[in-house]
Amino acid sequence: MQRILTLFILLAALTSQSALASKSISDSLVTDLPCNKITASEIYKRMSPRQFSSDFHLPTTNWEYNVKSGLYQLGVCWSLSRAQRLFFYLGRWNAPSEYARPHTLQVLNMLRGSSVYPIMQNQESYPRQDFGILAALMRGVGDRDFKTEIEKYETDRFHKLAKNLKLIIGSGSRSKKNNQQSKGLLIQNLQLNKMSLIVIRASRVAQHVVLVKRYQREQNGDVKFWVYDSNRPGHDALLTYRQADSRYYAPGIVYGIVPEKDLHDPVGVYIVDEKERDPVEATLVRHYSSLCSSLSRK
Repeated sequence: MQRILTLFILLAALTSQSALASKSISDSLVTDLPCNKITASEIYKRMSPRQFSSDFHLPTTNWEYNVKSGLYQLGVCWSLSRAQRLFFYLGRWNAPSEYARPHTLQVLNMLRGSSVYPIMQNQESYPRQDFGILAALMRGVGDRDFKTEIEKYETDRFHKLAKNLKLIIGSGSRSKKNNQQSKGLLIQNLQLNKMSLIVIRASRVAQHVVLVKRYQREQNGDVKFWVYDSNRPGHDALLTYRQADSRYYAPGIVYGIVPEKDLHDPVGVYIVDEKERDPVEATLVRHYSSLCSSLSRK
């Protein structure tokens, strides 16, 4: 009897695995993600570049706000770039109406810095401030809304001295060795659909955070990096790594940040917050595992 029961359990397991092997998930982020292989690396591999188009940029522009009762001002470029990365990976567009929408408070908590992330199901086809999740975030809950949470995260992240000290050591461009290393890591990440937050330093007091989305190698060895820039969210901006001198240039990005005579000077590039993709990956694995489990029960 025990032997028959064991065989039955084994047969059921094999049948279940076979059923999962024939099922896959597709949505606005992934295409044909196999249910028998739900891993972070497989999810990255199945991502569609369409999800990272400028059509899905948050339609809000970087703003300044007072910190420490007006002692100084900060821009929210770091917080908006982080939010953009979250929306790219966790936002779902044209989602069927039967999919559960996240509570506004869940998304606000995520923007504030909570480690629990929701999948943001949207019925609309792109972010809109007058409809859907983004509109709900703008209206907010109580005294919390998109603006307050973006500012809260920016303030907290800016004041992490141990993490930020390296950003103010030196001025402007970095060494050739550092630039070569950062270029290699950016390309390695992008080949895996992993977008990176970078600090662009034009000078010690002129810094800006953008999100690197894709790259293109030129015949002369230069590398063009296309980024989301919260100062100009309507389109992708350009950061260029120049092979001839191993330095980065971003005149279109630092325009308005530095004097016009300094637009074409090399800039420093720092890759930051790489570990912040971990909760995103964990959320994606849980989400698609749950979807596949639902499929196996049908």
